[in-house]
Amino acid sequence: MACVVLALLMGGGVFAVWKIRQSRPDFSYVPLPFNPESSAEQREQTVKEMRGKLLTDTILTGVVRDCDIERKWNYPSEQAAVEDLRRRAIFEAGETDLGKGMKVPTLNIGFRGKKGEHEDLEALAKRMMADVQRVVAPPKESDSGSMPAKF
Repeated sequence: MACVVLALLMGGGVFAVWKIRQSRPDFSYVPLPFNPESSAEQREQTVKEMRGKLLTDTILTGVVRDCDIERKWNYPSEQAAVEDLRRRAIFEAGETDLGKGMKVPTLNIGFRGKKGEHEDLEALAKRMMADVQRVVAPPKESDSGSMPAKF
C-alpha cells in the first residue's frame, strides 16, 4: 500500500514540474535583416513604421483566423484574440548571430507567450511574415499576363 501511495506522489510531482515548466515565459520571432550601413535611428524608425503598418485590426484578424487562435486559446471573441495578439506582439531592432561571432542587425517580428504555446507562437510569427512581405514588397502589376516571373 505504501508503494502505491509513493508512486502516486512521485507521479504527481513529475506532473507538477511539467506543468510549471509549461507556464514559463516564451517567445518566437522571425528576424529580418537590416541594411548593415543603416544607423540606429533609421532602424528604430523602421521598427515604428512596421509596428504601425502591421498591428492593424485587419491584419491581426487575418492572423487570428488563419492560425485559429480564438479556438486554441479559448478567447470569448475574435476581437479579444486580436487585442491579446496586439499586446503580445514583438517589434524590436536586434541582432542575429550567424555563427562564428558574426552578428547582423535585424528587425525581429513575432509574439510573446508561454512555453506551452510555443508551436502556436511559431505559427503566428510565420503567418505574420506573409503580411510583412506584402507590406515591404507589394505585388507588382505585370504586363506579361499569366507568365511566371523570372528568377
